[in-house]
Amino acid sequence: MARKSFALNTEPHVADVGGTELQFLPEVESDQFLDAYETLQTAYREARIDPDDLSTISADRLRLITGTLRGFLAAFMLPPSAETFAGMKLPDRILIDLMEWVMEVYGRRPSGSSNGSATPSGSPGSRGTARSRSKASTPARGPSAG
Repeated sequence: MARKSFALNTEPHVADVGGTELQFLPEVESDQFLDAYETLQTAYREARIDPDDLSTISADRLRLITGTLRGFLAAFMLPPSAETFAGMKLPDRILIDLMEWVMEVYGRRPSGSSNGSATPSGSPGSRGTARSRSKASTPARGPSAG
């Protein structure tokens, strides 16, 4: 009989933004994350933002995107931090960095590689042990002819 234990995070994740600590939920269900991410993606699509030509974006569109991004981030914060965050004036670069961090924290990479949300099943460094050092930099892709 196989048995495996799974740990759940119980301590909040903390983002230090200019000396203010914002606490984020220890764990998030997939549906909660995906719903919030879908709302964010829809706002970006509807704004029709061309990242190569930011001069075409109206102030109203930017406000919509910023508001949606702030809502996305606040959805994962503990209530006292969400209240603090609601009054914080932050540059866009910090909001973007927070968004990327939240996606990393909760193990999701919707816009990245498909295996970004999974952790490796084997222990790191277990493949390739006892092989010659000359093959250390080449990835193992199956049996070799030598």
